[in-house]
Amino acid sequence: MSSQTIFAEMKESDNKKLWAYAQELAEFRRKAEKAIEDNDSDLDFNDTAAVKKYISKALLRQMDNGNAASAKELSRILGIDAESRDIIIEPVNFAEATWEID
Repeated sequence: MSSQTIFAEMKESDNKKLWAYAQELAEFRRKAEKAIEDNDSDLDFNDTAAVKKYISKALLRQMDNGNAASAKELSRILGIDAESRDIIIEPVNFAEATWEID
């Protein structure tokens, strides 16, 4: 169900229906917070691969919420943009260069 559909239903709802939505939302938030707490307690900060994975997931969630800075940081952590910043230096012998004039 899309957020637009839910909003349309809420606009036409009575207090009983609004209360049901509030309870459902509170339950989703409670489960999400519990899942985050459970994941945090299992994290071994000496295991760099696990920490990198945890941070990547957190940045991905923020990126999905529209945070552009987290997308940039995620690409930096994963090394996605490393290739684009490599400098290629090629020696050129200008004495042997041929110039084309159109």
